[in-house]
Amino acid sequence: MRFSLRILALAVLAGAMLLSGAGVTRAVTRSACFRILHASPDAPNLDVYVNRTRVADGIAYTQFSQRRWCIAATIVLVRAFPAGADPNATAPLVSANITMAFSRSYVIAVADRLQQLQVVALENPTAPPAGRFSLRVAHLAVDVGGVDLAVTGGAVWLFNVAFLSAQTTTQPAGTYTLELRQAGTPTALASLGTLTFRSRERKTLYVLAPSAATAMDAMARGAAAPLITFVEPDR
Repeated sequence: MRFSLRILALAVLAGAMLLSGAGVTRAVTRSACFRILHASPDAPNLDVYVNRTRVADGIAYTQFSQRRWCIAATIVLVRAFPAGADPNATAPLVSANITMAFSRSYVIAVADRLQQLQVVALENPTAPPAGRFSLRVAHLAVDVGGVDLAVTGGAVWLFNVAFLSAQTTTQPAGTYTLELRQAGTPTALASLGTLTFRSRERKTLYVLAPSAATAMDAMARGAAAPLITFVEPDR
């Protein structure tokens, strides 16, 4: 009887540590949630595992995992493999333990170049107060120095966001024309166009390097390939 109770207790503990899709996380009272982002410009399509669960299936550069996942753990093992590889027979392209906090959400990026891949956990900002919005800049662009986020022709909102880091600004809701600048200079690296932000909205501007193929093509033409930028809601 004592042996059976021990087996039952272990089964319950194992179940509590399993990953779940965001749609069923009401049953998990203490969890951290995340999406996966492929942010390495020269890595192949990736399968990504958290602990032993495949959470991203064949994602290409700049793509997110299709699902948002939640897990009842704060320290997890993240491994990335070439798409379709057998994780029991193939060495991972990168393997890293990351720490998350309960009741918070993250984007877990597989970033940097293929030969030096890194796993970066970016914690999503909390909701801003009414009448304001938050905009985070996640700098994942290989070989690009620090960047500033600024209103075109106007004030700088974020200063010197470094590679593999993120900063968040909170501003009054409204419409703005924005640009990325080389840190500490008026030199524009990318025009972000005119963007409208609603009250209490949370978004992230992802800054990535051009893909390896795009960079090679631009080099052959004697031109500079533009940065990849896109804005995503935080969730």
